[in-house]
Amino acid sequence: MSDRRLLHVAIADDWEACARFSEYDVATKGVPFDETGYIEACTLEQLPAVLGSKYLNVREPLLLVVIDEQALADERIDVTFDPAPRIHGVLPMESPIIVATLPLEADGPIPDLAAFNPR
Repeated sequence: MSDRRLLHVAIADDWEACARFSEYDVATKGVPFDETGYIEACTLEQLPAVLGSKYLNVREPLLLVVIDEQALADERIDVTFDPAPRIHGVLPMESPIIVATLPLEADGPIPDLAAFNPR
């Protein structure tokens, strides 16, 4: 496990629906992985802009998914930065790849992520 972590904002219903298959295949709000070929992620610095641009009017519960970069590499799932991180594969929904899932509100405070050392 590395100390570098990526963040992904997920609609809680999407996350729960994918949990049955143990793989998360949603690129971003309303867009499946199959359409883009990657899952959008962000850094802590990029998170407020992501919430403000894509999720501000979303009324469904959200989750902030904390993802371990080294665990992705160990599974041969590539990450590129363009400028935001793109995860080029579906996400296995277990540890060590998924470090944590935290409740999130688009217009609320960002949870304290210091313990997770996000990128």
